[in-house]
Amino acid sequence: MKDNKFKILYFTIFLMFVGFLFIAVNNAESGAHEEKYNILKDALSRSVVQCYAIEGFYPPDIEYLENNYGLMVDHNKYIISYSIFASNIMPEFDVFNID
Repeated sequence: MKDNKFKILYFTIFLMFVGFLFIAVNNAESGAHEEKYNILKDALSRSVVQCYAIEGFYPPDIEYLENNYGLMVDHNKYIISYSIFASNIMPEFDVFNID
């Protein structure tokens, strides 16, 4: 009888440990996704400004930045909205996570 109570107690503690472990891993994964998103937004902004500083015009599209400035975008995870009005006016852009 006493043996069964300890088994149930140990099993309950084990299940709680597994639950906490699952929550911790899930939170770490969520933080990593958010960090990758922020890194991409910052890299995009720096690339746009760098292009203007070096060449005297803003890039016509994202592909130009990928080919000439080393910008790396995972197109399976992110969509970038990029709209340019004129080559001497800062373009508007935003990054959307599609995961």
